[in-house]
Amino acid sequence: MNGPEEAIFRQLLNGLPQSGGIRRWDLAGPYLRRHAAEHAVRAGESALMQLFSDGEFLINAEPRAVAAALPPFRDDYPGPTRQILDAYCASLSWHLRVSARARRQILALDARRLGHRQLAERIEIGPGGTEPAWRCLWSTATNISASAGATMTGHAAGINDVLIADLPDTTLAITASADHTVRIWDLATGQARHVLLHTSPVAHVAATALEGRGIVLTASDRLVVWDPLSGEPLDYEDVGSTVRHLAPTEEGLVVLATGDGPLVVDLNRDSSRVRVTGAGRQARYVAVCREGRVRFGLSVTEGNFVTAFTLPGGEVLHRHMPRKADRITAQAVVDVGDQSIAVLGHASGACTVAHAHTGMILHTLQDAALSGSRQTRGAVTAIGLHASRSGWRAVVGHRDGTLRTWDLHSGELLRTAQAHAGPITVVITDTVGGLRVLLTASEDDTVRTWDAETGRSRDVLAGHTSDVTTAATATVRGRPVAVTASKDLTVRTWDLRYERPMEDPAGHANWVRAIGLHREDERMLAVTTCSDPFVRILDAGTGEALTRLAVPERDFLQTCAVFTHDGRTKIVAGGAGGILALWDYGTREREATIRMGKTPVNAVAVHAPAERPIQVIAGANDGTIALWEPQTGQIDRLLVPTSRNEGVACLTLAPGEHGPVIVSGHFDGTYRVSSLHHGFPRHRKRHATAVKAVAWSEIASAPCAAAGDDTGKITLRHLDSGATLRTLHGHRGPVRSLAFSELASLKVLISGSRDGTVRIWDPANGTQLDRIDLPDFVQTIAHRDGILAVGYGREVSVFTPNSRTSAS
Repeated sequence: MNGPEEAIFRQLLNGLPQSGGIRRWDLAGPYLRRHAAEHAVRAGESALMQLFSDGEFLINAEPRAVAAALPPFRDDYPGPTRQILDAYCASLSWHLRVSARARRQILALDARRLGHRQLAERIEIGPGGTEPAWRCLWSTATNISASAGATMTGHAAGINDVLIADLPDTTLAITASADHTVRIWDLATGQARHVLLHTSPVAHVAATALEGRGIVLTASDRLVVWDPLSGEPLDYEDVGSTVRHLAPTEEGLVVLATGDGPLVVDLNRDSSRVRVTGAGRQARYVAVCREGRVRFGLSVTEGNFVTAFTLPGGEVLHRHMPRKADRITAQAVVDVGDQSIAVLGHASGACTVAHAHTGMILHTLQDAALSGSRQTRGAVTAIGLHASRSGWRAVVGHRDGTLRTWDLHSGELLRTAQAHAGPITVVITDTVGGLRVLLTASEDDTVRTWDAETGRSRDVLAGHTSDVTTAATATVRGRPVAVTASKDLTVRTWDLRYERPMEDPAGHANWVRAIGLHREDERMLAVTTCSDPFVRILDAGTGEALTRLAVPERDFLQTCAVFTHDGRTKIVAGGAGGILALWDYGTREREATIRMGKTPVNAVAVHAPAERPIQVIAGANDGTIALWEPQTGQIDRLLVPTSRNEGVACLTLAPGEHGPVIVSGHFDGTYRVSSLHHGFPRHRKRHATAVKAVAWSEIASAPCAAAGDDTGKITLRHLDSGATLRTLHGHRGPVRSLAFSELASLKVLISGSRDGTVRIWDPANGTQLDRIDLPDFVQTIAHRDGILAVGYGREVSVFTPNSRTSAS
């Protein structure tokens, strides 16, 4: 330890009040909350470990200050310290935006998700022995990973690209962002070394050498040359339009994809640049290729043309359109022998393999399952090329999350896998322990690793709370790591040595879209959908996965409802492809299926009176509300849209004064009450933003409907007259789910929002009774018989109230 710094650190800690031997960090001053970690770093490792072992410090300290002191790897820490740091890092990006009260709830929940129950119970107890009003019974752990390393924060907008630069004494990650900055991170410490400022969003970053010196190139509305060690600009070149992509050569030439077409810049000569006029405008991708010892450029433009041109002169070698009217959506180039091979991915899901220098097409890689399609979910979104024991392979990622592996020499399809639940954004390979490992990233928030030879799953790198946009691999302190960036504005590292192919059987492949609670005999069921082809049924008391019900044609399910009819439990679900399906839970048989239309079904409700046919009310993205009778197969459209923005976001069924009514919320801000029998509107109101949550109940013997909109406001209205009763304010993000229920004999309204909170309200007077903070956007909630199920991100957590509730 550093003696003087240790003395200062001890003096700061001794000034903290204590209660029962616990330091009251909640009573610490702003300076100590912001700078205690900095002083601990100066004092030495044991001082820092003392802070990191104290849950009250992590809850109350400024998260950015904690993040700046966190080690990139936690292997050397003792078990208890590592447990709490693992839990803290799991939702670090969320800790940055919430209060200490919320951090306590989130930290305890993440400890429980990681299996550290005793740690969770200690964290839940606040200063003075205060207990949370709600305790977590169980949670899925889909989006949390033991292989997580550092979490780096600082970007204020989307991260577009990441580059790894290996220097003699360290390894750097360089990230380009829409926040007009490039950040240079030291991966050995997890700290930001430099922030490189730009005047517009930065799309791409690359590295090369110039005059024996390593340089970094950034693309925004200009090309800028930087020294990565000092963070100083060395040169810049205005190009006249936005740079989308860049590719450098070892000789100091840089090929740029700009709005005016490909541009060649010679860094060795001031103001030397050549516009490739024959290639067309709106260049999207560029690459530097070779034929023997000759270097040349390759570009793809919006007109779907591929052009090869000389370097540095920009003379066109060939220009062709590989597949007419089949847009190029991805590009990858690899040197095979003494020539370059280009693989171009298309909107149809096909790939064209071509000799880059001549444009001669070698293969068309097209799965028969996608033959003839255009602009489908099968569009190619990422391509990775790598050498295998049997030759070169192309690994192609698609918009629907499918991964296809092709033999580049023969054009043979080797295997197909449903790798992700969302579009694949990155496909790269690296060597880990002598094994070729494939890494894929996706808009389903996850990164996955695979044995590149066999396709065997190795690990799921889960922890990002939004789309993973870019990724790279590096070696840090002798260990292989993945470096990923996400729309959650964080850069993360992951230890690639882990192998954890088995996933939580109750886990969800994508964001949880709907939850329903239903009692079956003595067991409470939780029924969920998550934008994949399955309805999942879990034991709401234990979290045990009971079964999955599959929808035909692999439609991605959006919504579901569970109910009882003639003594049997039934489940109905609606999909993104317009499908409606009905199951009998007892037999697991699908009883009926119909396609409502071509647009997603966003909401369903059920009218199932005893001894009468079931009627399913479904609302679609195009604004249609339809009534489906599964027994007869009849479907009638009760509401036909009158505008393109009138899509149905949510609906519920309520008993009106003249018969059942449909209460619906629409993307254009409309709140509507309509008759179930003939579809006639009873009344309608307009909100300033989309209405995405509705519910109804009786409040003080009067029928009441609640509507939540994208401003975070909840409006309570008289169901029959439409008169506004009161407005509830509190949420800071769009309200996504509402449910009336009873809690301790009190009628309550429960709301879930994209601000990451569930709030409990007394609708009779509009007061907020309590809140639960979650580490992701809350999409859906359900409450029944003392069980509160919450779907947030890709997780489901179930809570029950403690013996006493507390106002918040």
